[in-house]
Amino acid sequence: MLKDRIEIKEINKIFANREEKLEYLELLYKEKDITSSIPKTNTGLDEEIINTWNFDISNKIIRKMFEKTEKYRIGKLSATAIKEMMEEWNKLCLGKFEWPFHPIAFDQYIQDINTNKRLTEDEKDEKVKKEIVKFRRIKKINTARNDFIEYLIVDNNENVTPTLKHNRGVDFYINGYPFDQKVSKSVTNKFINDFGDNWKEYAKMHPEIVAEYLYKYQDEARFGAESRLLIVYLDDDITEDEIYKCVVNTNFKEPQHISFEYEFSNKTKKIFNVDCYIVLLSK
Repeated sequence: MLKDRIEIKEINKIFANREEKLEYLELLYKEKDITSSIPKTNTGLDEEIINTWNFDISNKIIRKMFEKTEKYRIGKLSATAIKEMMEEWNKLCLGKFEWPFHPIAFDQYIQDINTNKRLTEDEKDEKVKKEIVKFRRIKKINTARNDFIEYLIVDNNENVTPTLKHNRGVDFYINGYPFDQKVSKSVTNKFINDFGDNWKEYAKMHPEIVAEYLYKYQDEARFGAESRLLIVYLDDDITEDEIYKCVVNTNFKEPQHISFEYEFSNKTKKIFNVDCYIVLLSK
């Protein structure tokens, strides 16, 4: 796609505003030694980006622009932030780094606490307080992890064109094609049940099967068959160094080609074919 041309929809995905488009064209003109005037209107800027697009040059310029963004700066500093937050976790004696409850099952979690006859009312309150703190901190740590992962993917793969803003649907263009980053806390319960005690080893050997399960058993309310960059946790308690190794050792040259059958709630079935990349985060 981007290797051949760029269209308005890609421009709107990559650039956040008129100023970024203007900066891009100024850098492009300098790189290509173009002496004509840059258009002033937003429409003119879009047309000029389309008419002068050269993937090899344009990709390098956009990557350089990305290095000046707040998103890049936060990602670059996230390894230190993760380490500091994990040190705080240990100082607070929060125990094993794992989700205390699933967000959609919070009501059931509270009900289980309330009906636990082995705990006093004060003990129930303290338990809930601690679990809520754990949940909040895991969410914050995982946000930093996601920022770190995005930074590593862009920084270590010259074939990745980042978007200069946060937008739904596209986080990266890889080899010119759009990919939406999705993070999963699990390979799905179905995968674990199907492959038993050795599910983790099987996942590492067959990441394409993990991808198939994530597509096939996704929630219908959030169903999608677009190209995705899947970030999947095999272990919750991983360090920033382990994250680094997992990401930089992932092949971003060729995507996995996935075919999956999805059964909708009305019992209709349809086969989808998608491309995806998958990063397995493990110790």
